[in-house]
Amino acid sequence: MKNTIKTLQDALSYHLQRMLYAEDKVSDEFMQCRHHISSDGVKKVIQTYLNNAENVKLKLERVFNYLMVEPVARKNEVIDKMIEETQHLLTYASSPHLKDILMLGCIKNINAYKTASYQTSYLIAAELEMDTPADLIQQVLEWEV
Repeated sequence: MKNTIKTLQDALSYHLQRMLYAEDKVSDEFMQCRHHISSDGVKKVIQTYLNNAENVKLKLERVFNYLMVEPVARKNEVIDKMIEETQHLLTYASSPHLKDILMLGCIKNINAYKTASYQTSYLIAAELEMDTPADLIQQVLEWEV
């Protein structure tokens, strides 16, 4: 794994490694959060997210194969902080209904970050004229939106 970003392809790999970490970390956290949520609607949103996360990870692995880069997750401190904030809010929420509302807000915030990150990855792949990775990332974006 390279420590230096020297090319746009390195930047794309780095960016997607951070997103692979994000997908794993968020999936683990949402799996645990389901037990603190009372609303069936919110539980359904979380389950849909978890199902999509597996598809996203498969697409990312295909992009890594195309880039000939090992699909290794690279720490993403933004996601770590967002998850920490989610845990904090859920811990101190005074009612199940409030937890449900706060959880939905956290899901939206995380999704907005992920969408922006995948848009950046798409732009890099397009700039590199890598049609297959760009198409795969576009599919991920469609799921995120």
